[in-house]
Amino acid sequence: MATLAVTGCASSGELTPSRSPSSTTSGGTGPAAVVDCGSERIGPGSLAAGDARRCFVEAVAAGRAATLESTVLDTEGDPTVYSLTSDTRHGISVVEDRSEARFRGAGPARWRFVCTSIDSAEETRPGYADLVVNRLRGCTSPEPV
Repeated sequence: MATLAVTGCASSGELTPSRSPSSTTSGGTGPAAVVDCGSERIGPGSLAAGDARRCFVEAVAAGRAATLESTVLDTEGDPTVYSLTSDTRHGISVVEDRSEARFRGAGPARWRFVCTSIDSAEETRPGYADLVVNRLRGCTSPEPV
């Protein structure tokens, strides 16, 4: 089994996976149960549409279960972490964690919502962080976790 290794440049704000996209299987036999697409880190003014995001979008389109962790840094450098999990029915569960954002405001730091689709990872806008939430469609109202 071959594994695709992905590298990025953290200083430019491009994709910086913590691990390469891979598959996990139950018991080591049979087809892959969940595709682990890795992670991405997006800073203010940076672009992101790299291999981890592409892996997740393709898995959703194919009806495969997959995971992606997208960390978005605000202008102060504080992270908001989006943990995305797709299922075989094209549903996407998202947990948004703003617990480390100093200016998040009052209320819960963690929210959960479910979406029906995610846009292609190909398009980016120069000078703007490509926030994963801007690509999600058909989402339920967020509920505190």
